[in-house]
Amino acid sequence: MTVAFARPDQGPAHRAAVEPAAPLVIPPIGHFVWLGKRLPALAWLSVRSALDRGGLSQLVLHHDDAALAADPLAADLARRGVELRPLALGDGPDAKTAARLTALDGLLDRPASRVNLLRLRILWHSGGVYLDTDALVLRDLTPLCRDEGFAGLERVCLPAALYETHRPLPWLRAGLLLALRQAVAQLRDPGAAFARVEGLFDLACNNAILGAKPQHPLVGRLLRVAAQMPAQRALRRYQLGPRLLEEVTGNRSSQEFRLHPPHAFYPLAPEICAAYLRDDPHRELRPDARTYVAHLYDSVLARRLGGPVDSAWLARTRGRTLLARLCEPYLDDLLALCAHDPMAAAKAGR
Repeated sequence: MTVAFARPDQGPAHRAAVEPAAPLVIPPIGHFVWLGKRLPALAWLSVRSALDRGGLSQLVLHHDDAALAADPLAADLARRGVELRPLALGDGPDAKTAARLTALDGLLDRPASRVNLLRLRILWHSGGVYLDTDALVLRDLTPLCRDEGFAGLERVCLPAALYETHRPLPWLRAGLLLALRQAVAQLRDPGAAFARVEGLFDLACNNAILGAKPQHPLVGRLLRVAAQMPAQRALRRYQLGPRLLEEVTGNRSSQEFRLHPPHAFYPLAPEICAAYLRDDPHRELRPDARTYVAHLYDSVLARRLGGPVDSAWLARTRGRTLLARLCEPYLDDLLALCAHDPMAAAKAGR
């Protein structure tokens, strides 16, 4: 993951000084969704990084439980100007689609599946930039808002198209890629090693970071396709998320919806994100200078750590891991909040 940083006279700030900035098409509003009464440390860090680095004029944390306002981490974000907004399912491109989406929401038992639909309904209604709560913002997001809509591509082993074939060779290739990725993830610098073989992997959309103007046509198509999806399929993992986005976009950019390369939001691929956790006292691992948001794949990190990333782990690895360094500006505030929260302290001491 070690890269050469851009020279100051070559970066976006310099270009803005000599070129008039295009107007923003996407409202500079950041949207997060959390379902539950307690906000985990990583979610607080995600919202806090967007607040400080994202350059957005407003941040909204949509939630489904009034008790969240009493959570110390959520209350801290509210004091800093983040709006805690009770979740509204919102509308859709037409009344029939909206009704079907509401019915489908009632069938979904996984929070992640519900959030897949909720983010689309929020963007359809309000526009803005949606971010998952395991995504750290590293720099100003407003340049991205000059497009009508955007998402990002990541390197994957199992693209949606694979599930449409019964031929053995594509599945054999996918199995070999899975084994290769797993082996690379064990190396000292998996990001640098993966860069040498990443061309073997497929590029596919991910919906962890999405931007769109209100009533964007592609968001409308996503909602209609989701509404027409048989319930049995919709209940399967990823079907209402990355798979849906792949199906509608074909993993290709268009004039109305731009797909950014992996370095924009997914600088480390799934499993390769182990690099965020690696002991790195000499600071050999650095973020890609082109990255706007680092999506962390928290389920992968939790599997490797045996539990979620929390304040205690970040404190123990302070200065020694890439993830702790990305969170460093906010770590003292997080530790102070958790120190006065007995429930968070108990969880951190697991």
